Amino acid sequence: MRAYRQWGRGVLAVVVILTGLAAVMGSPGQAQERRITLLIWASTWNGVMKQLAEQFTKETGIAVDIEIEASSMEGLAKLQAMRGHPTVDVWFTAAGVAQLASTTPGLLAPMPVAELSNWGDVIPGATTPTFAAAYYFPFGIVYRPDLVPNGKITSWEELWGPAFANKLALPTPPVFQGRMLLVATLLAGGNINNIEPGLAKLQQLKKNVAFWFSSDPQARKALAQGDVAVMATSSSTIKTLADQGVRVEMVSPKPAPILFEGVTILKTGKEALAAQFVNYVLSPQWQTVITQVWNMGPINKKVVPAGKFASLLPKAGDQVTFDDAIVNARLGQWTDLFNANVAK
Repeated sequence: MRAYRQWGRGVLAVVVILTGLAAVMGSPGQAQERRITLLIWASTWNGVMKQLAEQFTKETGIAVDIEIEASSMEGLAKLQAMRGHPTVDVWFTAAGVAQLASTTPGLLAPMPVAELSNWGDVIPGATTPTFAAAYYFPFGIVYRPDLVPNGKITSWEELWGPAFANKLALPTPPVFQGRMLLVATLLAGGNINNIEPGLAKLQQLKKNVAFWFSSDPQARKALAQGDVAVMATSSSTIKTLADQGVRVEMVSPKPAPILFEGVTILKTGKEALAAQFVNYVLSPQWQTVITQVWNMGPINKKVVPAGKFASLLPKAGDQVTFDDAIVNARLGQWTDLFNANVAK
């Protein structure tokens, strides 16, 4: 009996110790419940989202970690590889890639619209059941006035002229979801169902292309250093280079694609925390910072585009949009054709 009592006291002591450790350490779910991870571009994080995330943490107590993606397509590949056990809660991506991701079963969580108080203030076209835009921007021409003829560019067609020999940095089709190829296609009389004229048009441009870039930072560095004079990209490049003391201008000539970039929520069990972050992204306060600091278009109807950004928008009738479902279905084929006929 004595031995039994001693054994019982030993078991009780172990239970007490383990209970104490559990109270101190908490379960894995409890330890992680106030922390989310973003998958985001380095330029967007450093340019605007870092300061907003710090504010979010102060106000909500939810810590924010990040993982970096070089492009939306690279981000999608990462998420598909970790499907079923994702380590990312909120993914920043292009609207077109978000549409593609929505076709992967079990990857994205639906937007909890009822929990997003700012959802009703978002402009038309900026949301889908699994995506919320953080901003919009024109895809256009960013250039160094000190390195181009007469210090100004007014049209896409000028880039085909001899004055721009070896001065251009242009995106490959996976970057900006094929918009450079589609612009060339429209200029050459083609359309989304017939991009052969666009490929031929880009072949004619090869002599003026210093390099085709697969990520913005690569081209921005070249533009800042004066290795190129022109880059086809988004309006955020102006902010990035201005911070480095480099003066650039932008024009959004016809045809001027308008694109959305924003956020999706992953199925990680932290959807409620992620939804709080998304709601902050859509808020008038954050949207004001995004347009004034990051030089992008606000998607909240209560926020007016900053003056500098407004001056970059295309003229009425010059902007164009494309069906992302069609683009996604054909982008792989377009990229193969581009690599075989233009980039080689």
